[in-house]
Amino acid sequence: MHEMSIAMSIVDIACKEAQKDGAKSISVIELDVGKLAGVMVDSLMFCYESVCKGTPAENSKLLVNEVTGMGECLKCHFEFEIDSFMALCPQCESYEVKIKQGRELKLKAVTVNE
Repeated sequence: MHEMSIAMSIVDIACKEAQKDGAKSISVIELDVGKLAGVMVDSLMFCYESVCKGTPAENSKLLVNEVTGMGECLKCHFEFEIDSFMALCPQCESYEVKIKQGRELKLKAVTVNE
């Protein structure tokens, strides 16, 4: 379960940033997670609670924005929503598709209490 190591990294980064700003605790951490990132959001949320114990992020809320996968056909340049790495262009039926978004795993914001 790599979601545990992801949760640990997120909390570690957020706590370091909060401490740099002199904050005593964190109330909210916001993430962008792409649907193609290979992250199980439910597992991440479960792991997050455990990882936060004893840190400035204890009792904080994790907000996850799931980013839709988008691809662009390299033959006809049609952009469309995708849900896997093996996508078929609905316009020309080519498999030559460039993934434009959906692989993100980004710490978007940390809200702190002073």
